[in-house]
Amino acid sequence: MRSTLGHQEALHRRFTFAELRPGPEEVAVVVGYPAGALPEVVLAAMEAVAARGEGLWSIEGGCVLCPEVAVDRSTHMLKAQGLSFEVGKIVSGQLSRSTALAAFLCTAGKGIEELSRGLMAGGDPFTGFVADTVGSLVVEAAMDRLQDALEERMAEGGQRITNRYSPGYCEWHVSEQQKLFQLFPPGYCGVTLTDTSLMRPIKTVSGFIGLGTEVRRLPYTCGLCDLQDCLYRRRIRDQAGSEARG
Repeated sequence: MRSTLGHQEALHRRFTFAELRPGPEEVAVVVGYPAGALPEVVLAAMEAVAARGEGLWSIEGGCVLCPEVAVDRSTHMLKAQGLSFEVGKIVSGQLSRSTALAAFLCTAGKGIEELSRGLMAGGDPFTGFVADTVGSLVVEAAMDRLQDALEERMAEGGQRITNRYSPGYCEWHVSEQQKLFQLFPPGYCGVTLTDTSLMRPIKTVSGFIGLGTEVRRLPYTCGLCDLQDCLYRRRIRDQAGSEARG
């Protein structure tokens, strides 16, 4: 681990689009087509995005270690590095056995956002929508890789990790981003935060992963959350459909 501007960085990775490129079937499901359907319009839109090349992307992510953690399940509060977070019942419950945290930040960069907006403004809204979807899938895939790498790193010291939890999900209010970003060096991974708690670039994810010997990482935790149409649920439905067809 290395220290970055006084912050203890546990992990940092950069990725290429070629490593993370989603399959057309996955994109089709997320944009609204039934599992198993692969319209030519989706394939054409994906090829238009891919044709922009690696220069479109700036995919990177990192985790900053928070070794001072306390979770109060009765008040649904979490304290880390002197900051108090109102994470809600679900997140406090899932992180309650953590003895440390990894604050994570991962982004696909601003290029895909600019491409999507340009296509939509230029009269090709469908391709713009597909570009936006690809950006969302890429940043989640990058975060999956980062989380896997963190799990391997922690296992070297006999530690385990939890699932990841982000402001805006599982009853954790998005305004808590303001405190979360205090855990990162300024401009970490090229990401900034607006006064309204919007991350820039938009295709960015952030949050906490619990660390410790008594925690565990579950296959997925959609059953804990009442948000019905998020990207995670659509990816799981796609995987379930693929397995059923297989």
